[in-house]
Amino acid sequence: MLATGGVPLPYTTAPTYTADVAKILNGNCVRCHQQDRSAARIPLDSFEAVKLKVRDVYEKVESGAMPPWPANSTQSLPMKNDPRMTPEDIGKILAWIEAGTPRGGDAYLPPQPVYKGGWLHPDDRPPDAVMSLPKITMRANETIPYIRRLIKLPYQDDKWISALQVRAGNTALLHHLGITEVALPDGMTPEMLDVMDTLASQIGAPSGNLQIQQPVVADSANPEAYDMLGVYTPGTTFETYGEGNGKLLKGGKNVYLNFNIHYTTTGREETDLSQLALWFQSTPPEHVLYRAPTAVNSIIANGRELLADDPGTKAEGTGYAIPPIPANGENYELIGLTAYRSPITIYQLQPHAHVRAVGFRYTAIYPDGHEQVLLTVPHYNYHFQLEYALATPLVLPAGSKLIVWGHYDNSTNNDHLRNLGANDAARRCGPENVAFFGRQNQSWDEMFTPLIQYSADERPADRLGVVSAVGCLAHEPSGQWRLGYSSAATSTSTQGTSSTELTTSSAVPFGRRQYELLGIDVFNPTQRVGNKVVAKGVLIPTPQGDRINVTSLQSTPSPCPK
Repeated sequence: MLATGGVPLPYTTAPTYTADVAKILNGNCVRCHQQDRSAARIPLDSFEAVKLKVRDVYEKVESGAMPPWPANSTQSLPMKNDPRMTPEDIGKILAWIEAGTPRGGDAYLPPQPVYKGGWLHPDDRPPDAVMSLPKITMRANETIPYIRRLIKLPYQDDKWISALQVRAGNTALLHHLGITEVALPDGMTPEMLDVMDTLASQIGAPSGNLQIQQPVVADSANPEAYDMLGVYTPGTTFETYGEGNGKLLKGGKNVYLNFNIHYTTTGREETDLSQLALWFQSTPPEHVLYRAPTAVNSIIANGRELLADDPGTKAEGTGYAIPPIPANGENYELIGLTAYRSPITIYQLQPHAHVRAVGFRYTAIYPDGHEQVLLTVPHYNYHFQLEYALATPLVLPAGSKLIVWGHYDNSTNNDHLRNLGANDAARRCGPENVAFFGRQNQSWDEMFTPLIQYSADERPADRLGVVSAVGCLAHEPSGQWRLGYSSAATSTSTQGTSSTELTTSSAVPFGRRQYELLGIDVFNPTQRVGNKVVAKGVLIPTPQGDRINVTSLQSTPSPCPK
């Protein structure tokens, strides 16, 4: 028997559905392709259902399009949630279809996977807590600001979460949902916040929510990062944290889960009733996990490093006013950087953006200067956004840096912009429109949110400093870059640069120090040779001399010494 392309298959008799194919589909496809799941419109949970879609199954399996895996595995670390079939399983399905889809005997039919109540815990364990959002109805076409829902936690003591699932009530309507744990001042209620928001909106003042409701789970090693407890995006719903790992749910008197919800209308009236399920463990984990954006401490947009005080609205999840993507702009690039002062261990990577995003890449620059690509997603799909769980957690020593590239295509070359549909939201995504990076982004706006889930097992002696140094670039024959004629590096609280800092640094006199500069190719250093530059990043002392893992590199008008 031959599969497509004349490749011999190791079968003397044709595979059957009951003996061979059902267990492959159950293990790789049925989790999504069944009633009330994300791919319910193409069920694959019975012989009759698969027969109806057999041509689609053949095409998708043969091409590797299903199960979906947008990452390039040859340019990414191994992931434990990689759902792709083995060559043997692919061969069985193709051979079964080519043989006319024989059913086989019922005695060989494997048991159907059962997810009690729609919950996906692999041990079939029911949740310890389920929280339901209020049912909501949306009109056919409208612009919906992000919706905040606060649900009070009933726990006075801390809880440790071993698994979590966000179950969308309507996958067509719910675009994304972020969950953080917040505390309100004593006596303050969500209803009071709503009244304050209404008054602020009437007088044109900003919402006071961020000042009043404070995140309660923060990373002590990276104080600016607070934990995003849970995330829902199309394609992402259940996560479990593994042996020795867990997430913290703080107990307290006036503590709430804050659901930040983004709905997108579909052209018809829709309702949603989404839920959050939590599974607890009785003892504290060895490693507490945090989820937060990375690579947003400085940002380069289409080759220009942004200044922290550039005018404009700060893009969601960043401290920068990111320039919009022009109409019909087919090659827009963002590069984000964050350096870590303390060691972290990465468990999961998850890029998030909207319909114009087409690709992402995460790369680590280590304190010794070597680079490692962690994840490459060349076919980012707004409609199917995955989290990528590392098969082996990755330890980044203190002084390491993450760089994330995001590529966007606002032209008809982008397949997702050619098949938008006819509703109002889809029309606004057309390539003839400018795409803005704002505070609360609709589907026709854009985002740059490269998330990681990590633990920070800080040892005080490992904590390094963020510094600023002024000097001149020198490119050595070895390919290494150095900062010469440098002033002594001074401590700074930010990894990016403002125009005020740049002006002040221009006046700093040259010195006699040298620093090895790590990971500066993204700043186009050859264009900066000959002028005084300001370098910021994490200072790494070594016996051979000090290094800076650079997060910002700005030129000044002042010339370097001849």
